Amino acid sequence: MAAVDKNLVAKAVEQIDRDRLIKMVMDLVDIPSPTGYEGDCARAVHQMLGEANYDSVLQPIGDERYNAVGRWQGQGGGKSLMFNGHLDTSFGPEQAHRGLGYQCKGTLVDDEWIYGMGSFNMKSAMATYITASECIQKAGIKLGGDVVIAGVAGEIEKAPVNDHEGPMYQGYGVGTKFAITHGAIADFCILGEPTNLMLIGQHCGSCWVKITVPGHLIHTAWSDVDKNAINKSRKVLDAIHEWIPDYQERNTLADGFQPKVNVSAIEGGWSWRGARTPDNCVIYMDVRTLPDKFPLEAYNEVRSLVDSLVAKNPELQGTKVETFMTTPGTSIPEDHELIQNIVQAHTDQLGEAPKRATEVWMSDAAHMNRYGIPTVNYGSAGRIRTGGGGFSTHQGEAVHIDDMMDIIKVYIQCMMQICGVVE
Repeated sequence: MAAVDKNLVAKAVEQIDRDRLIKMVMDLVDIPSPTGYEGDCARAVHQMLGEANYDSVLQPIGDERYNAVGRWQGQGGGKSLMFNGHLDTSFGPEQAHRGLGYQCKGTLVDDEWIYGMGSFNMKSAMATYITASECIQKAGIKLGGDVVIAGVAGEIEKAPVNDHEGPMYQGYGVGTKFAITHGAIADFCILGEPTNLMLIGQHCGSCWVKITVPGHLIHTAWSDVDKNAINKSRKVLDAIHEWIPDYQERNTLADGFQPKVNVSAIEGGWSWRGARTPDNCVIYMDVRTLPDKFPLEAYNEVRSLVDSLVAKNPELQGTKVETFMTTPGTSIPEDHELIQNIVQAHTDQLGEAPKRATEVWMSDAAHMNRYGIPTVNYGSAGRIRTGGGGFSTHQGEAVHIDDMMDIIKVYIQCMMQICGVVE
């Protein structure tokens, strides 16, 4: 890890323009960009990158969807550092009625918080990346290695299934996977997901499972309750919920961390035709896997569970278990050079080492790491206004301005340490 002149770092930190940062975040929040409709936001980021002296391109990934990828070229001789952030939001405009945190409009509260769709996850991160590099430039500092900023489409955890198809269902890393196979490469990458300034070196993988329990489509007058697919599926649901605690117990890490399992949806019958029994009942599950496990293991375990249940219950014959979305977890070694750099910069700028954690949620770090770009999650959002960390469903999306200011300082030092300063 290269040492940097603390005075030079301080000179760059002094260039942080709080008002410009706020405006940048609010401008991005003002642009609706649910998954599948990231084009306008990508064009805005593309323009911001150009204004920040990046060689920026719009990468078309189809259906009027784009990545905005910029490279600020260094003088040569240093390592390159990428900052990756997704442009699609967790929610769409249809949630705007829920309050400030769900509206596609940036709202400043008490001059401390910015509320609005994407402020939390993760448009605020894009603004911190750009601001950090602008500060270095304003201070007249030249870097050896390149800084890359990739604003990507389609990260949110969504997947096509059944009749649900089209760009609004194409998430789980489609933008990042396109970006890193079309020029967005670097020695290291920081993903500014909302970690509340914690350093996340590993997170779970995910396996989405579809279980179809067959039924007997017939009029109520000739129906048999034991052949009703919804009634039969209760045995499957009971078995799943008995299995979940055992699965978690067997996959507990030394620090007590456990992956989670979610029965996410059930489909069966037609609400508008109550005089018919359903021809099937479909159960959807999200099985999270430990960072070093593969989705196939989770799928095989669920399939074995259901096969065993069917063997004991002949009325469940024909039940089918499929998987329709899989992505592995990810981790990098605790002593990795990237982690050491972040720990050093965080400690220098904020007075203590960052807290560390393993997360259940997924991120594009899984794809970056498997393409040979060591990546961790480390971002400023993730603090709740009424106290604590995480996400408040009631308050919606928000980011604390001082937290962004803090992480910009760390990003500045990371850029200078990793890319190197050229005299």
